[in-house]
Amino acid sequence: MGYMEPMRIRAAEGRDVVAVTALVREVLAEFGLTLGQGSDTDAQLADLPGSYTRDGGAFFVAENEGQLVGTAGVSPVGEGTFELRKMYLVQGARRGKLGQRLFEVCLEHVRARGGTRVVLDTTDEMKGAIAFYEKNGFVRDDAYLRGARCSRGYRLDLPKT
Repeated sequence: MGYMEPMRIRAAEGRDVVAVTALVREVLAEFGLTLGQGSDTDAQLADLPGSYTRDGGAFFVAENEGQLVGTAGVSPVGEGTFELRKMYLVQGARRGKLGQRLFEVCLEHVRARGGTRVVLDTTDEMKGAIAFYEKNGFVRDDAYLRGARCSRGYRLDLPKT
C-alpha cells in the first residue's frame, strides 16, 4: 500500500498509545524482535507523551488519512545530546519522503533545545534504516549502543548555527 504526500506529522498524545505500541510491535516483528525485550525504552511508550516531554524530549507521530504510519522520538541523554528513538514507519511509508520529514521534525526539536548531537542505536538487520541514517550524516559509533537488541550505535554532530 503506497502513501501519498502530504501526511500529517504532529506531537503524540495520550490517545495515540495503543496505535503507537501496535506500530512499533509490528515493525519490530518484521525483524524478528519483540516489543519489551532488549530495550528499556519500550516501556516508555505506555506513558506517551509524558515519558518524553517531562525531560525536554518529544515524540511525534505521522498520520495518513487518520491512520498512524510512522513514529519518532527524541530524548535528552546527556549535555547537548539527544537520542533518536522509536523511528519506525509501516512498510508502505518507507520509500517516500515521510522518514526524512519525521527526522527533520525531530532535529528541529533538538536544535530548539540547544542540542549539538543526536545518537541512536539500531540492529544490523534494519538495512534501510542504516542507509537512511548514514545518508543523513550519522557515523558509526558503538559507544552509543544502549539496547541489548541493538548491534550498531551512531552519532550525528550538528553544525553550530
